Amino acid sequence: MCSSDLSYMADTDELSSDIPLKLFFRLYQAMNLSLRRAAEVLSEFDMSAQQWSILDSLTRPGYENGMTVNGLVEYLMVSRQSLNGVLRRMEESGYIERVVNPDDLRSRQIRLTTYGRDVCKKVEPKVKKFYRDSVRHMTEEERVNSLNLLNQILGNMRKK
Repeated sequence: MCSSDLSYMADTDELSSDIPLKLFFRLYQAMNLSLRRAAEVLSEFDMSAQQWSILDSLTRPGYENGMTVNGLVEYLMVSRQSLNGVLRRMEESGYIERVVNPDDLRSRQIRLTTYGRDVCKKVEPKVKKFYRDSVRHMTEEERVNSLNLLNQILGNMRKK
């Protein structure tokens, strides 16, 4: 193997070691940009991306009757402190209500109000269009593969 081949291999190894850094930086950029663009879409409804993520979480099949705060913390992967402030504002806006948890009468569940459900029905098509437009260059297979890869990364990060 000639020396130029060895330098190519060294460059490849160096590049390979930089890939995780570059990947996470791109994820960081994508998240920041998506939050800004989502804010533009949601501004019509005077709603933040964080509020939308909560509303959307509460409309998933099986969660129509609500979720505990701990359940939302785990699902959204946010801190309890940041979530409590957003929940308080959403409750004041009439999107959600706190009700007794039927599984544990000492705790409360967060669930959508009728108004919250109505707002979801208006917001959802616009948010879905934003999401579709953001991945319009990808085939369905690429979208599924990307989702699977992100799930693997999340799984690795959860292991600590």
